[in-house]
Amino acid sequence: MLVLAAIVPVLPLWLFTSRSDFRQQAILVALGCALCCLVAIALYQRAAGGRRPFHTVAVAEFSGVARADVASASEPAAMPREIPSRRGMQWRALGACAGGFTVLVTLAALAGGAPQRTVLMQRIHDAGAEFANVRVEKVSDVQFHDPSKTPDYYTATAVVRLGRGATGRPVTATVHTDTPDRPVPGSRVSVLYAPAQPHLGALAGDERSLGAVLHGNTMSTMGTWASMTAWILGMGFSVRVVWELYGFRSFSRLGRDDKAVRAKVLGPDFWREGSKKEQCLKILTPSSRVAHFLINVTDRDLPDSLNGQQLWLCWDAHRGSGGKRFSPKSTPAALVSDDGWVMHGMLKSRDAKLLADEGVPVEKAHAGMAHVEETADVATAGVEETAGPEKTVKIVKTVPEQAVAEAKAATRTLRLWDPRSAWPLFIRPSALAPAALLIACGALLTCDIPVFWRWTTAIAGVVVGLAVALLSTIHQPLRPAKENAR
Repeated sequence: MLVLAAIVPVLPLWLFTSRSDFRQQAILVALGCALCCLVAIALYQRAAGGRRPFHTVAVAEFSGVARADVASASEPAAMPREIPSRRGMQWRALGACAGGFTVLVTLAALAGGAPQRTVLMQRIHDAGAEFANVRVEKVSDVQFHDPSKTPDYYTATAVVRLGRGATGRPVTATVHTDTPDRPVPGSRVSVLYAPAQPHLGALAGDERSLGAVLHGNTMSTMGTWASMTAWILGMGFSVRVVWELYGFRSFSRLGRDDKAVRAKVLGPDFWREGSKKEQCLKILTPSSRVAHFLINVTDRDLPDSLNGQQLWLCWDAHRGSGGKRFSPKSTPAALVSDDGWVMHGMLKSRDAKLLADEGVPVEKAHAGMAHVEETADVATAGVEETAGPEKTVKIVKTVPEQAVAEAKAATRTLRLWDPRSAWPLFIRPSALAPAALLIACGALLTCDIPVFWRWTTAIAGVVVGLAVALLSTIHQPLRPAKENAR
């Protein structure tokens, strides 16, 4: 995440900064900060005793809250009205997805742009560049091009007359033209040259083709718009991914549209529908219905004590309940353990509909458990006696059940199960080296290198970036462990 945050400024600097020297220095500083982040991650892992496997971090997350926080080990804990938020998980997923798209668009923009003016253009610019239509004196190497998706055009080498120099003699220059009509002696073409110093030479082109580079921009206006459009589409896709994975709710304050049910964990499995399958936890309700709690975990990521454990399953009963074609296929859900840990995930909308009759609103589950835990329908707050001349009156003050439930929930400690927040501990060292190579590709593209090598470097950066994403997201061994020899 820190590496992606350091790389994000590269794209706006490349597209919207006109000073080439400042642009290159600023981009190199940003890439240098990203490289420092990689070094910091490596040092952090070393200080923590080395890299820890993801399943070790995941299992350790379950031991964050002691059983002593629960009122009694033999009684189920009340369903809380507030649970730890999933907002951090949403932002982390958005940052990873958006950062990946930003890197791809940035590599394409770096490859397709010009980091600085050519030597000839820089000299003409410093001498006072102007565009002008000049006369063609000689034409050679004329070639006709007939591409399938663009209009026909001619390329040629032409000698053009620029005007009279300081000596008063006519000055000519050789340019390479690209025109829709066949150039002939006497025709006119647009060139860029310095009227005060015509002996410097000229470049064929007009304001549309050379204006952006002349003014210090790396890309034409069309190229800039194309890059920004691709980036915006990538951000929209990233938001869509977060919406599918976690929804937009923080799912921390449970309200009237949320339902809950006591259930038992059966263990990790896959939800399957046709050729589709997703990792999940199978949950068994009291009515023997099996719900699929979508979360990316395996057997190694969970302690053995989790199987068969009784807990609360709560979900958003409103999202996806319409049953329309474009309705969400899953709804935010959470598992709330009596041990005090909370696991956020999603519940398939079909399962949510099947559990609609069995589940109860969270507020009723919240107050109902308080009623079970109390030995009477009311709690005695105190007794006062008042004596009068004729009789003595006893006044009994009671506290509503809902207040008792809220008081119990307020004293209960809940911990979010989110092992991926500790990603610097379990990220593979083999992912840091390709990330450094990706940064080196970006730095190389800020230099003036031939077009072929620019695109070769960009393609290599894309391949390396995909390798980084693969090594950063796959937590299982790439090769299964070999069985011990008998």
